[in-house]
Amino acid sequence: MSTDTQKLRVLRARTDHDLLVLIQRELERGFALVDVATTRNSPLFAQVQKAFATATALLSRISGANDGERLRIEKQVKELGARLEQAPVCASMRSYPASFAS
Repeated sequence: MSTDTQKLRVLRARTDHDLLVLIQRELERGFALVDVATTRNSPLFAQVQKAFATATALLSRISGANDGERLRIEKQVKELGARLEQAPVCASMRSYPASFAS
């Protein structure tokens, strides 16, 4: 094996490791915000969606992760996706009787 090939393998392993760290951070951010977002219209909910999309996109770019690591991350991505689906569409609205000044 040539030294260039070895260098490329080392670089790819570092890249995969860095991607795993980024994905984990996005997932942690998403889990922290999904509990605070009150509705799907909330700006926090939009941030959760962005974190979910980023984690999903980066996950497809990892080629050298071991099966256990990939399965753990995929499970977390699915869990965050499920929690996104469970978020209420709108806040419960309370009706008040109308009053008019005479």
